[in-house]
Amino acid sequence: MFIHFNRPLFGPRHASVVALLVFASATVNAQGGTPPSLSAALEAAWSLSPNARSLENRQAELDARLRVSKALLSSPPSLTLTHRNDRPASNLGLREYEAELGLPLWNPGVRTATAAQITAERSALDIQQRSAKLALAAQVRELAATAAVVTLERELALRKEAEGQSLAQDVQKRVTAGESARVDALLAQAAAKQASVLAAQSDAALAQLQGQWRALTGLTQFAHVAEMNNSPTVGEHPLATSAQAKVRAAEARLALADADRRDPVELGVGLTRERSVFGESAQNAIRLSVRIPFGGDNRNASRLAAARAELDTAMADKDAAARQIEAEVQSANLALEAAQKALTLASERASLSNEAQGLIAKSFQLGESDLPARLRAESERFEAELALARARVEQQRAVSRLNQAQGLLP
Repeated sequence: MFIHFNRPLFGPRHASVVALLVFASATVNAQGGTPPSLSAALEAAWSLSPNARSLENRQAELDARLRVSKALLSSPPSLTLTHRNDRPASNLGLREYEAELGLPLWNPGVRTATAAQITAERSALDIQQRSAKLALAAQVRELAATAAVVTLERELALRKEAEGQSLAQDVQKRVTAGESARVDALLAQAAAKQASVLAAQSDAALAQLQGQWRALTGLTQFAHVAEMNNSPTVGEHPLATSAQAKVRAAEARLALADADRRDPVELGVGLTRERSVFGESAQNAIRLSVRIPFGGDNRNASRLAAARAELDTAMADKDAAARQIEAEVQSANLALEAAQKALTLASERASLSNEAQGLIAKSFQLGESDLPARLRAESERFEAELALARARVEQQRAVSRLNQAQGLLP
């Protein structure tokens, strides 16, 4: 939601500050054009993220495993070839050839449990992607807000520098006319240089932020920081749904471990060709066999224990996620309230400082106030306007953090 106030935050003399706050994201960009929205910046960052790039192959892995679970056999068949003769002994002509095809069958319940586990893992993967995207959104939001603050500082410093130079020129004329002392000209020039230093420092900070922004999003322009604060649908927080999906996946793995208590039964189909002695005709025969492995505690105990431990961990993570979400939302709400109060106070201070500076500037022009008083008033107005600009961005940052805590993407 946007924050509305019953009275203006600042008077008409603050028009330049209003424009600066509204177009802060636009002025920061070295290249022209409309700055992207936070949503567009997030999508750009997501397209570069490792999670997005590996998603297709991870889905392909699950698809392959699902196809295996739907096959008639639990694993690929095997072929056994055997040859027997009596050459080393009597060499009466005994010859026997045998070929057997082994067909591993699904144990009861294993096939269904395997398919259920893969389905649970697929659901968990999709939800984990949304959770990873939300974590990436936090980085995009914070970096965009930081860039907006530095931009405001730079623009105000440039304006202060221009005003300081104008004042220095006016004072120099007075010094030349003998109306002011040389020290006044030096003080005015020093004030203008101080603003130049602040602008240069902001330029350096912006250059560093631009590098971080390009590395994160691949974009050259910072995003607008303004966004709406909408109440989320109950139960849709990606952190909560991701934790729940991990619980379901752990339950599916436990069910599979419980069903798969022994190696699969193997059906053997063999063909035998045998000749007893020289001169006799070879005889052909078909052989069927069933191989039934036995299960045992030594084989299954460790697998079941590991699956139960994984389920316990997933349940604990789910409870921790619920507590974390509640705490973050509560903290973000309090921070937003504090940011709104700070914005109100900063606007009142800016109005008072602006009015005081105007009166002292007129008094200085009339010769009723000295230059130090004028410089103090100018400095106070600059600090007040800078505080107001920062409070404005911090209020928007607080809205973004509340949306983040509620699990909402830009």
